[in-house]
Amino acid sequence: MSETKPKATISTNVQLPPGVHGFEAEAAESRPSETPPDPIKRLIYIDDRVIPGSFYVEAVWVTGSVETVHPVHRHDDHDEILGFVSGNTEDPTDLGAEIDLVIDGVKTTITKTCFIHVPAGVEHGGLCFRKIDRPVFQIAMSRQSRFESIPPT
Repeated sequence: MSETKPKATISTNVQLPPGVHGFEAEAAESRPSETPPDPIKRLIYIDDRVIPGSFYVEAVWVTGSVETVHPVHRHDDHDEILGFVSGNTEDPTDLGAEIDLVIDGVKTTITKTCFIHVPAGVEHGGLCFRKIDRPVFQIAMSRQSRFESIPPT
């Protein structure tokens, strides 16, 4: 009897599954048609709905200021990692941005490349890309098979 070896799966998916990040669609609908293009450039999104057996990971480039990107929420059963990475290859620690994030009721301003570990149950969000001088790579990941939050975002 032969065992089947698991195979890697490559995904180039940029589409969000239905019901994920509804605030993005609402913002796009309310934006006047003459406004500049959205400064959030989605690069990739996967979870179990895109690749069966996968966990949640998504990444975007942020190329300009955005008032509020992600509402305050929590994940009761899963930790989350948020990453903010500089596009400055000469000094990768200098984010070239001021990004506000609320974690457990405390507003923090991020100015350096970092990963943030948010434990399960801790409220976080209110993400505001207040000042963007150069593109910022933003990534979020969690061991949950499908992105879910309380309240749903």
